[in-house]
Amino acid sequence: MTENIKKIIEEKLTIITLPNKKKLIEEEIIEGISYKDGHIQISLFANKDNIEEIEFVGKLIKKELQNIEGVISVTTVLTNEPNKRETNNKTEDKKQKIQQINNVKKIIAIASGKGGVGKSTISINLASAFSLIGKNVGILDADIHGPSIPHMLGLKGKPEVNSDKKIIPFEFNSMKVMSIGFLLNDEQPVVWRGPMVHSAIKQMATETDWGELDILIIDMPPGTGDAQITVSQHLPLDGTIIVSTPQPVALNDAVKAIGMFRKVDIPIIGIIENMSYLLLEDGKKEDIFGKDGAKNMSEKEKIFFIEEIPLDKEIRESSDRGVPYIFEKRDGLTKDIFLKAAKKINKII
Repeated sequence: MTENIKKIIEEKLTIITLPNKKKLIEEEIIEGISYKDGHIQISLFANKDNIEEIEFVGKLIKKELQNIEGVISVTTVLTNEPNKRETNNKTEDKKQKIQQINNVKKIIAIASGKGGVGKSTISINLASAFSLIGKNVGILDADIHGPSIPHMLGLKGKPEVNSDKKIIPFEFNSMKVMSIGFLLNDEQPVVWRGPMVHSAIKQMATETDWGELDILIIDMPPGTGDAQITVSQHLPLDGTIIVSTPQPVALNDAVKAIGMFRKVDIPIIGIIENMSYLLLEDGKKEDIFGKDGAKNMSEKEKIFFIEEIPLDKEIRESSDRGVPYIFEKRDGLTKDIFLKAAKKINKII
């Protein structure tokens, strides 16, 4: 952030007055300010009690900062941290907030900054690849507003509860599966605010009887909102995998996701580039969405590049049939790539 822009932003923030007649700065709810290439991001402390108030504050901030010369966009990020005045030891507080999941050895979040990059497809096929190399695997669909895992695995029905009042997950080829999609009607929209999203994800993660798992894959929703904050700050993640296509519009949002996970101290295991290329019948590759975008981003961000997954019609068809490509395909280039990716990740975690 240049000193000039930083000074202007800080001056603008000092003049914002809240509905309670207090100055924004006096309330100590600004956690951080970042500026890069015309984009301003303001991080605000939020919790279930002040979520509506903080959302309104975000609108005030955007209105005040968006007219600064050279600024392209202004975004506010709500971080589910306690107020600074209530704790002098964030590390200890964070440990207290994390909810342990019994008998689950490793937890990996599959994330992206943008929708439509094939994150859920990567999640189910990567989980299936782990299963094929001998791991006990679970899949948690944390995309509260757009759960797609039940459809992609051909699973329907309502989950039952055992004698310990734990949710009994569905199973697909020995993989344990839980999703908000099992609790709703097919056409029922989820119109929930942050606290309800927060509660639903925590309940599915901690109150499901996962059994003995080597790896729990969490299919995250796109973006950097309430669901991502809940998973990052309240579940014991061992790391996250970022999924992106090669094109700049997806890479820009992937960088934001990387920034969020770094901000909450979640290790980034690596990057998977999806829909990297179309393999033609003559064996040549056609770079429909560009070439090496995620690979170049991984080098710039100093993050391990795991694999590139081609744009494969059979992956889409198998997902529509409710069977992961990895289980349906006996052999093939794309299956080998997923298995290689699972083995690489297994070594890292």
